Amino acid sequence: MSGSTRATASLLRRTIHVGHDPMVRRSDRIEGFMSFGLIIVAILMLPLAIWAGNATGASQNALLAEQAVHIHAVTATTTGDSAASDVVTADYVPSAVENAPAQWNWNGSVHRGDVTVDSSTPAGSLVDIYVDDNGDKTIAPLTQTAADVAAVVTGIFTWFSGMALLTIGFMLVRVWLDRIRVAQWDRDLRTFLDENS
Repeated sequence: MSGSTRATASLLRRTIHVGHDPMVRRSDRIEGFMSFGLIIVAILMLPLAIWAGNATGASQNALLAEQAVHIHAVTATTTGDSAASDVVTADYVPSAVENAPAQWNWNGSVHRGDVTVDSSTPAGSLVDIYVDDNGDKTIAPLTQTAADVAAVVTGIFTWFSGMALLTIGFMLVRVWLDRIRVAQWDRDLRTFLDENS
C-alpha cells in the first residue's frame, strides 16, 4: 500500500470514527458517516449533471436545426426615418434603439413592417432581419454558442442545486446532533457534580 493510499485510509477512518475509541460518541459517528456520504454523493452526482447538460444540449441543437430550416436571413430596406420605439426604458438612460418602417422581398412577394434600427437611421438604409417561412419578421435564431452555454449552465446548476439541498439537510441534522451533544454534556456534568458533592 502506497503512502498516499495509507494517508487516505487513515483520514477516512478518522472521519467516520472507525474503531472503539471511548471518546467518540454515537453522534460523532453519525456525523462522520454523513460527511463521508456527502462526499460520495457529490462524486456520484457528476454523471447526473453531465447527463442533464447533454440532454439540454441535444434539445437546444434540435431547436437550432429546426430554426435553420424555418428562419431565414433577409435584407430589409427602410422606407422612412427611424422614430423612438415604444420600448420602455429608464428616464435617465437614452435609448439607442428605434423603429423604422421597412420593406423586404420574400419568395417574390414584398412584405412591410417595422424593424429595429439604431437611432437616427435614415430612410433607404439596409437592415439585416430574420423572417419565417411566410416572410413575416421573427426573432433571430438560436446560436450554437447560446446552445452550448445553456448545456453547460444546466449541468453546473443541476450539480450545485442537488449539493445545496443535501448540504442543507446535512446542516439540519448536524444542528440536531449538536443539541443531543449539549444535552448529553449537561447530563454528564450534573452526574459528575452530584457524585462529588
